[in-house]
Amino acid sequence: MTTSNIAGEMTDKSPHLLFRQLLETLDDLRRDSIKALKEADKSTMLGLTVRQGSAISQLKLMLEEKPQGIALKDLAKRMQMTVPATSLLVETLVTKGYTSRTQDPEDRRAVRLTLTEQGLSIFEHVYAHFHAEIANRAQSLTPEEVRALGSIVKKMQS
Repeated sequence: MTTSNIAGEMTDKSPHLLFRQLLETLDDLRRDSIKALKEADKSTMLGLTVRQGSAISQLKLMLEEKPQGIALKDLAKRMQMTVPATSLLVETLVTKGYTSRTQDPEDRRAVRLTLTEQGLSIFEHVYAHFHAEIANRAQSLTPEEVRALGSIVKKMQS
């Protein structure tokens, strides 16, 4: 597979290597955004485990597509966890006041998950720096590159 790097040179890289580099870049972005947090935001974040923070982030992203609420099994699938483990995680987030559960109007046995105002607030405070850094770096992408990235993500999700 031939791709072009930032300098415009053509290089041969395997998809595995490219994905690893992408993951490393995202990890670097996350670390840099945590370093940029204010002390008050850091103390808020310290009350969350990595898994809890990830669940809040995933719920926020999923709610953009399904604002009526997210099924527990869908969150479990997205987080690559079992439904029982995800249920325990969600219970902790409910206890902390970050998420809420409501009965699914279409299936009385199921629940829909949403973020509370407190959950949205912690998402905005903790993840704002991360998203700002991504937005900053994405400014260098052309509209064609953004469409190509969207296409790649969609193919990888299927």
